[in-house]
Amino acid sequence: MLEATLQHRQGSFQLNVDIKLNNTDVCALFGPSGCGKTTLLKALAGLVPAQGQIRFQDQYWQTDAMTLPPHKRSAGLVFQDNRLFPHLNVADNLAFAMDRAPAGNINYAEVIDTLGVRALLSRAVTDLSGGEAKRVAIARTLLNQPKLLMMDEPLNGLDQHSKREVLGYLATLTRQFKLPTLYVSHDIEEVARLCDHMLVMASGKVTDQGSTVAVTQRLNQSSDASNGTPMGAVIEAIISSHEPAYSLTKLALAGHTLFVPMQDQFAAGTRLRLFLPARDVAVATIQPQGMSIRNSLPGIVESLRPDADNRVRVGIRVADQLLFAQVTRHATDALSLQEGMAVFALIKSVALA
Repeated sequence: MLEATLQHRQGSFQLNVDIKLNNTDVCALFGPSGCGKTTLLKALAGLVPAQGQIRFQDQYWQTDAMTLPPHKRSAGLVFQDNRLFPHLNVADNLAFAMDRAPAGNINYAEVIDTLGVRALLSRAVTDLSGGEAKRVAIARTLLNQPKLLMMDEPLNGLDQHSKREVLGYLATLTRQFKLPTLYVSHDIEEVARLCDHMLVMASGKVTDQGSTVAVTQRLNQSSDASNGTPMGAVIEAIISSHEPAYSLTKLALAGHTLFVPMQDQFAAGTRLRLFLPARDVAVATIQPQGMSIRNSLPGIVESLRPDADNRVRVGIRVADQLLFAQVTRHATDALSLQEGMAVFALIKSVALA
């Protein structure tokens, strides 16, 4: 359990949070730039001198009477800029962490294999790609034997290919090492793939928290849903099988079938959480035929909310899942969409890459 009540002022910005988080999951600190996500993370790590109290598991990191220095907190922080030592190669960067780490259960061989670092050990860090350097930085942090892992927008600055690659490694390591993790991001697709829970921030305060699925639904259904909050649904499905001939994975979603780009790093039976953008969902009032779109899910219109640019956000209940489609107001009127109406949500497989 992580509990913190913190206040910090920096110029006109005021951080004022009171959080209580389960320490067995991956939790996103989510919100727009400048809302206080990184400040909160650094305050928890002891890098920002905030006032208040922090308790992790059975240890107080900070009270009104005492403050543990950062190196005595059992937390590992992955920075945006990696902070690898340029005069050391990869192996020596990792050795630097191990030589100074307390005793722990995180195994060296398991870390470098899970993150695909073994082939990089003899390389100079200045010769690494952005994605490779990020994996090395994460490996070094894990070898410090943290009991709480903190990541400050670790995919920031990477190209799309490197982001997808590192995201796959992160999804694997969070499952394998089962470290409680705080993950700072403003990217809902990253959050959907990695995080069990979300803590939403705005202007230095926590505005919502809960499961990733539930919080995203609330953000999409709020009256100010057009002000930059994520437009789309976080969906949960089970991998049924892989179809290598088509580079597709077949998912079971609420009793229906959904095809997505190949996810063969995960075995059949694995539960996946994915973000489905509202812009990539079309709506039909009758089941379509003869279309290239392979995913057609029957559902019921649950909500209709106006969006910017003369669009409407349609909430569609598919069994126990709530999807969202963004359509024009003209299409809404032409289809006579209304709450309680039976429709089909049409989803391109490539939208779930």
